[in-house]
Formats: sequence, C-alpha cells, structure tokens
Amino acid sequence: MVNQDEFTKNKYELEQVLVMLFRALQEMLTLSKKERVSLLNEPDQILQIVEDKEVLLDKISVLEDKCRQVVQGLSLSLGIHLEQTSIQALLPHLKPEDARRIKNLTDGIYTITSQARELNHASQALAITKLDWLKATQSFLIDIFQPEAGYRSPKDGIKHQEPVAGLGVERRA
Repeated sequence: MVNQDEFTKNKYELEQVLVMLFRALQEMLTLSKKERVSLLNEPDQILQIVEDKEVLLDKISVLEDKCRQVVQGLSLSLGIHLEQTSIQALLPHLKPEDARRIKNLTDGIYTITSQARELNHASQALAITKLDWLKATQSFLIDIFQPEAGYRSPKDGIKHQEPVAGLGVERRA
C-alpha cells in the first residue's frame, strides 16, 4: 500500500533535486566554455576555472547521491523492488503531468551532460596539443643553446674555436 504523504513528499523532493542538478550542470557547461576560451586566449585563468569546476563536481556528486536516495525512497513507497531502480522505472507510476516534468528534467540533464562532456573532450585535446607544442618549443630552445659537437672551450686564455658546420638553428620542433 502506498503511503500517499511520503510518496508526494519524495516526488516533490525528486523534482527539486533534479532542478538543482540541472542548474549545477548548466553552470558546469558555462565553466567548460569559459575554460575553452581560456585555453585559447587567457591561460592564466585556467587554474581558477579548474578549481571552480572541482567544487562544482563535488556539489554535483552530492546531488546525484541525494537523487539516488530519493528514487530509492519513491520506489519503496510504490512497492517497486528492482535491483537498481531508475527514474525511468518510476515514470509509469506517476501522474502524467508529474512524469512529463520529471522526464523533461532528466532529458535536459542528459543533454547538458553530453554537451559538457563533448566540450571537455575537445578542451582536453586542445590542452594536450598546446602541451606538446610547449614541449617541442622547450626542446628546440634547449638544443639551440647547447654547444655543437665540434665546439671546444677556450684553453689557456686562447679564444679559438674549431669551424663547425651550421649553428644548430636548422633544427625543427
């Protein structure tokens, strides 16, 4: 038998948690876009953005745990006994308007999560490319300033250097 008060409370709480999760994911998407711009134009802001994203990820994790708890509470109040109860499994047991709102929220969450994931993968590729470029540049600069194989240091105050083919500038990164 369904405890109607508990069910209504859990249903309302589920909607509230999903709304907070949706908003947190919107914020994550905004930060991911900001991170992408920083990777391209303002690398000095990346550290702060990464820290902000870590804080937001912690908040999202807490909201996801809360959502699982509420879904479990709803499934118990409905007498649904599945190994892993999902929001989708609950929808047929809700009023059509409640089910529609919750489905719209979960669809929105899925869409934003997908967008953020794609953006983060693209940003990761960009960061790796920039890092590779920096390593190549560093290697190039180190090679320029290292003496060539035929170089001999001055001895006894005599400044003499064996002729060397090339100056090392012909190396490519």
